[in-house]
Amino acid sequence: MFLLSAAALIFFSCTTETVLSDTAESPDETEVHNQSVAAAEIPFISETDNIDDPLKSKTTLEEVSLLWHAGFHDDARLRFNAENTDKDDEWHLWRGRLFIEQWSGSDLGLAGENISALLSDNDDIWAGTWTGGVIRFSVPLGTPTVWDPGLPSLAVRTVNRILSDNGVVRVLRYASLERYNKRSGKWFTETDLPASDRLQDLCIINNKTYLATLGYGLWVKTGVNWQKIDYPGLFINRLEEGDDGELLVATMDMGLFLYDTNNHSWTQPPSGRISEKNITSLIREGKYIIGGTYGNGAFIWNTDNSDVKTFNRDTLGDPWVLAVAGIGHHFYFGTFGSGLNVLDIKSGEWDRISLAEGISSADIASLIKDNEGNLWAGTLGGGIIRVSGSIYDD
Repeated sequence: MFLLSAAALIFFSCTTETVLSDTAESPDETEVHNQSVAAAEIPFISETDNIDDPLKSKTTLEEVSLLWHAGFHDDARLRFNAENTDKDDEWHLWRGRLFIEQWSGSDLGLAGENISALLSDNDDIWAGTWTGGVIRFSVPLGTPTVWDPGLPSLAVRTVNRILSDNGVVRVLRYASLERYNKRSGKWFTETDLPASDRLQDLCIINNKTYLATLGYGLWVKTGVNWQKIDYPGLFINRLEEGDDGELLVATMDMGLFLYDTNNHSWTQPPSGRISEKNITSLIREGKYIIGGTYGNGAFIWNTDNSDVKTFNRDTLGDPWVLAVAGIGHHFYFGTFGSGLNVLDIKSGEWDRISLAEGISSADIASLIKDNEGNLWAGTLGGGIIRVSGSIYDD
């Protein structure tokens, strides 16, 4: 369909000048000139081209290039995905151009390029950095609002989590918890935290706030009081909300736990598979729990049949997996050194998005999906990357 539309545009552009030159009235010279330039700028017009099939005998990537430079960007993306071709350097470069956008720290008003936390909040993307920077990026406008540029400091100010709930955005740093009220536009700092540092993660389920720390264990706040949860140990890396009041708990030294916050019961994966692993990240996608570890690759736990699959350096290119995400039937693993590794859970096929696509850094520290099905990646040293959801056929 897009080939016919492209051909129709060329035919219309060429015939317009002929009609104008035969009219009795003298045409506006600027208008005629602009129409001539518009036609000339479409790169596949030449005396030898077949006007009915201007892309005839072109390779896939040549067709993509011609469509892209003529302004048919959506058609170029469709053509790129319509047919497999040799995945050479040119293929990777075109994939990067077609499906990936990037913003450096300076583009966003940040003092650094290391993005440690991301949040998708309606049309906004919030980002936090290792040096304490916090920005809200308006996707429709393409402009950031800088709350804190994140200047280097002797104090540890790393942003570990940004969370939105009931009109309030919470920013959890290494040693503080701040709240931003979107209605009033005011910031507040929590003063009643159960620990003064090594605050690692935050999750809100059924109006209860769960706080993960490194060294002080897991805490829950109901109303105005904090209570310590004795299980599962002192070193908690990550918290995520699961299904029906389920809390996913990733630990540094005891593996993965599922906490039923309604019945106060605990579940672990089948023994011996991912126990005692340093788990850095995890999410639930339907019946699957997807996770990454520090130094031991990644895993997928099918909670319906208790099957656990693990993936190592041979598959991921790197055993340090810092972030995971799921979009449709594709699961994303952000690695420390090997970019984004992507598993199609239906076909079992793997793909990699990395430096060959022109991304600014192969160290992916944080991942989040937005309401449009796009993936946002925070990098170490390369700012923020957006991967279009149309890169795959989800």
